[in-house]
This record gives sequence, structure tokens and C-alpha cells, in this order.
Amino acid sequence: MATVCSVCGSSEVIYHRRYSGEIFCRRCFLKNIIERVRATISRYELLKPFDKIAVAVSGGKDSLSLLKILYEIERDFPRASLTAITIDEGIPEYRDEAVENAVKYAENLGVPHYVFSFKDFFGFTLTEVVENGIADAISLQPCTICGVLRRRALTLAAKKVGATVIATAHTLDDIVQTYFLNILRGDTRFTPIGIRREVEGVIPRIAPFRLIPEYEIVLYAFLSNIPFQTYTCPYVERSMRNMVRAFLTEYEEKFPGSLYAALSSFEKVYTKSIEEDRRCRKCGEPTGREVCRACELVEKILERLKN
Repeated sequence: MATVCSVCGSSEVIYHRRYSGEIFCRRCFLKNIIERVRATISRYELLKPFDKIAVAVSGGKDSLSLLKILYEIERDFPRASLTAITIDEGIPEYRDEAVENAVKYAENLGVPHYVFSFKDFFGFTLTEVVENGIADAISLQPCTICGVLRRRALTLAAKKVGATVIATAHTLDDIVQTYFLNILRGDTRFTPIGIRREVEGVIPRIAPFRLIPEYEIVLYAFLSNIPFQTYTCPYVERSMRNMVRAFLTEYEEKFPGSLYAALSSFEKVYTKSIEEDRRCRKCGEPTGREVCRACELVEKILERLKN
């Protein structure tokens, strides 16, 4: 018996979802991804009718896919609005290409788009920090510095555009990887990632792709003619996440559905983060410390750049 699409019965099958047994043709797969994002938004109450959504668009395939899907969904909610924000951390070629992709794609969709940089917000680029030996001097990997400061930059950018919520393109893989990394770093406060939490004075962050595996977003991007970057971040091989990513990718390949099982297990034991109860004495953002990590990093880097 010929294999046919589980939804429409077409014989032009392009994808077999091993963890669920579903089989899709191109049209039904694309429609299904959008439906799953809608279901995720509804399940976790990620968005509200009057939201001004700031979509974090790095220019990579995941974030451009998120922008496209939220653009399709937002058209059904005219009281909401969509704005794309891009953070340029200052990595020649790699980020230059990504920013160009983001600018063009947002323009094609007719979505307002703003580009902000580490240089604007902090006075330095990531490349300057690495090439001046500062990353090594403070014993941090470039990806760690970038992650902390990108998060702060997104907050600052979202405030500038008047956003009520920040949407990021973190997939199921990204979220499970982060939980594992937290364990390896000794942090067992399992605060759910990508689920809207209302804290006074703080712009909530959501991850509409939190239940979709990375490889399905890759396929969605490919089938939707979304541009893929040709340059790779020069620091990715130095990332702690890279090792965890490789392990979890191989494990999911051998045992489909493992990422969903891991996500469920982690979030059954999550605890309220103490970050909701304390504020950084310098910037006022939630933190579990007297001075948040972002402010601490910026201070250390600026001090070394002066010397």
C-alpha cells in the first residue's frame, strides 16, 4: 500500500514525523507547523489581544521562520501589532549577513524592523572583547558573554519600541539544552523557559516554538524559501552548548520523542525563581544577585578596555 499524507491523502509525501507516526505532504506540513504554534500560544497563554510583539530576529532560519509564522497569525488579531528587532553583537561577515537577511525579510513582509547593536548599548562589540583578550582574562567563553548581553540588549531594544512582550525563536531543542546546561552549571532552579510570566516592570519573553523540534523548523524554513546563512559564527565550536546539542541530537535520532519526555520531566519539578523577588541595584532588572550578571559583565569589560 502506498504511503500517503495523514491529513489530505496525497501521495506526494515529504516528511514522516517519527515521534508521532504522522506523514505529511508539503502543504499539510507547512499548515501543521502554523497550527502547532497557534496551539502552543493558546495552551500557555503566551499572547494577549492587545500585545505589541517584539520578535527577536537574528537573521537566521529559526527567527525568520518565527517572524513569518507570527505575521500569518497576527493578521487574525488586528488589535495586536508586530515589530522585528535585531541585535548586532559585532561579528564581521557572520552578523553582517544575518542583519541583511533580517532587513530584507522584514521589509518583504511589511513588518517594522529596528537594528540595535552591542556598540550602541554597551560601548563595545563582542569581537573587540574576544580579540583584546578580555574574554580569556575574565575566564568566559564568547558564547557566554554574548548570551548574557544579547538578553539584556533585547530587553533594552524592546523597551525602545514600546513592546509588551518579546518573542524568541527558541525551539524544543534549545530549551531542553538550556535545562541540561543549567544542571551542569549547578543551577537546579527549573524556571520554565519561554512561558509568559508577568512581573511588574519586566517585559515577558515567550517561545512559540517551544514544542517544535529544531529539525522541523529547518524543514519549514527550507520549504518556505527562507534564506539560510552561509557564514557560521566563528565562536560556536567554543560553546559549552555545542557538546550538549550534539549529544541530545544523536539521542533524539535514536529515540524519537526523547526531547518531549525531557521537557515534561524538567517542568514537572520547576520552582519559582528568586529572580522575581529581587532587583539589580544598578539596572532594576530581576536577578538572584545584588548586581545582575549583565551589569557585572559590562562593568568588567569596560574596565579592561580602559586599561
